[in-house]
Amino acid sequence: MSAPKQTVLLPIDLADETLPRLKVSYPNLKYLADNVVVMYVFDKRVLFSSEEERSAEIFKRESQLSEIAEDIRSKTGLEVKHILQSGKPADEILNAAESYNASMIAISTHTNPDDSHTHRNPIGSTANRIIRSSKIPVFSFNGNVKLQKIRKILLPLDLTVETRQKVTNAIQMAKKLHASIAVVSVFYSLKHDDIKEHLEEQLKQVKEFINEDNIHCTTKLIEEGGGAKMVSHAILNYAEKENANLIMIMTQQENKLVEFFMGSSAQTMIRFSKIPILSILPRELGFVVGV
Repeated sequence: MSAPKQTVLLPIDLADETLPRLKVSYPNLKYLADNVVVMYVFDKRVLFSSEEERSAEIFKRESQLSEIAEDIRSKTGLEVKHILQSGKPADEILNAAESYNASMIAISTHTNPDDSHTHRNPIGSTANRIIRSSKIPVFSFNGNVKLQKIRKILLPLDLTVETRQKVTNAIQMAKKLHASIAVVSVFYSLKHDDIKEHLEEQLKQVKEFINEDNIHCTTKLIEEGGGAKMVSHAILNYAEKENANLIMIMTQQENKLVEFFMGSSAQTMIRFSKIPILSILPRELGFVVGV
């Protein structure tokens, strides 16, 4: 029996200044998908002075979207479909992911790491809603990300029950991308040597498990004296040091989080990372995880 075809949904903001950089990532799509659905959503709250103006705008966006779809098709050889929808962007994107049986959503967060000293949430309401609500993995990148061929995946691990799921997903992704895996754990409870020993043993076991699939793997245990709040930044700094091209994370830290919030570590990673993030919901929440 042949494997089911994988579809990546690629919502695009045609006015986004990161759009030219997105082209660099097109070759990765052929490792992740058999089909690509390129999507643009007219926000229904935008008003036009006349029906003629609205029709002209639709024609313009349709032409732009068609060119992007053809560019992806020519660079990857994949089947590419483009669609325009009208409505609330987040709702339409999530609905399209379900309608087209997508296995992944790839989206810009409109985040700029230079906003690190502001108190606002620069992830963007649409991206934030998609990341926390999507039943499938979400590949996100902010305004300063340099999209590159994915050769190394960074996998942050703690001692939670989802660790095996994280490792399995990383192996699947590494195989498709022909990438290596760098596993990292951050130890900040300096008074608890037993936790450090557990993490060291886990890293050893995970490396052996990944090596069994003939995937190159490195491990690192970082001692962070700044406490729990600095864990995400320690991971991001290590990702840059390792020249990782993708970070895989879980977007919720516990099952009973209020609907409107992702885990704080996930928010920090998505907000400040200069590397694309692949966000996955834990299987324990009842969602099917797969890429």
